[in-house]
Amino acid sequence: MSKIKVVTIGRLYCSGGSSIGKMVAEKLGIPCYDREIVEMAAEKSGISMADIKKYEESVLNPLKKQVSFFKSSEDITEKIFAAETQVVYELVEKGPCVIVGRCADFILKNKVKTLDVFIYSSLDKRKQTAMAAPHNIPEDEVENRIKKYDKKRGDYYNTNTNKQWSSKFSYDLCLDSGTLGYDMCAEIIAHTVEASE
Repeated sequence: MSKIKVVTIGRLYCSGGSSIGKMVAEKLGIPCYDREIVEMAAEKSGISMADIKKYEESVLNPLKKQVSFFKSSEDITEKIFAAETQVVYELVEKGPCVIVGRCADFILKNKVKTLDVFIYSSLDKRKQTAMAAPHNIPEDEVENRIKKYDKKRGDYYNTNTNKQWSSKFSYDLCLDSGTLGYDMCAEIIAHTVEASE
């Protein structure tokens, strides 16, 4: 088995994927990239973060008017995805890392050796996480918000990868953070990477 160079983490909303990614990176002594990839992609594509946020809000709330400065919502999705792909390639060129989200498992397929992980948890556990800091989502909105974010992530992944988001067949390792806890998930992932040497 060749050495795993990059850990990619897909995750359900409020399942702890971002936190687990940071913990894995710390255990392995490598960088973790998450939301900053979107910021780098925005800069690279010329799309402002404000416009990306407007687009994301319009995806989450179908009653809001679609962002009108693009011909269609597909135009901005394609631009963002192309820019994120370029950023992911550049980050991986710098060395081993953890990448949270951004279809990195698909982008890096056949480029470098990856460990593709999916983090999930029960809806009840994710509701508890979503209502606590830093999310602080009100109880009467929490389930709806979780479902919207999961749908957004799933649609983005499925559209850009021709794979099925959250399907165990799309990943090397699927971990239930609600049952195992964040630290145990991070330990399992880090151990798997170390054992690949």
